[in-house]
Amino acid sequence: MSDPTTPAALAAYWQQELNKWKDSDQSQKQFCRDNELPYQRFGYWCRKLEGGTGRRKKTRESSGFAAVDYRAENSGGLTLSLPNGLVLRGICADNVPVVRQLLEQL
Repeated sequence: MSDPTTPAALAAYWQQELNKWKDSDQSQKQFCRDNELPYQRFGYWCRKLEGGTGRRKKTRESSGFAAVDYRAENSGGLTLSLPNGLVLRGICADNVPVVRQLLEQL
């Protein structure tokens, strides 16, 4: 029988525990608590054996949310439409004094 403290034996033991965790629906912390495993050591072996991912092989159902990529278009600022049909476009912080002067002239 092999020595249970050799690196190969330890790796085999922890790989077995990681596989059990992956088949469970538990968090790492809960799995360790229920199986009386040291949580920090479990995390160490998870990172070591799984290349830092620590992810389950099972996929979970989608939460129903979709990823959104929002890019605001540069429309050149605000637009002001006056009742007489005049439209002022491109109003921004830099030209507010000019817009104010234009409106005062109407």
